[in-house]
Amino acid sequence: MAPAPAAEGFGQVSIISDSDGAEVYVDGKFLGNTPATLRLAVGSHRILVKLTGFPDYVRIVEVPKSSKLTLKATFEVPAQQ
Repeated sequence: MAPAPAAEGFGQVSIISDSDGAEVYVDGKFLGNTPATLRLAVGSHRILVKLTGFPDYVRIVEVPKSSKLTLKATFEVPAQQ
């Protein structure tokens, strides 16, 4: 039996953040700064958004074919020790 073919196609993911200019990484690769609109292959992707002075925002996103998703990265002030 032949293996199932890999999913084909792309979806669009728009990434915004509390503060513009946060760094956006998808699957470990730097792709730009917020706000960003990315064309990603169908499937699961690890999205990391970094803003200096705040904990990283990390999400795993499933991108369906021909989808348009919006992800808002919110950064919380680190707790004072």
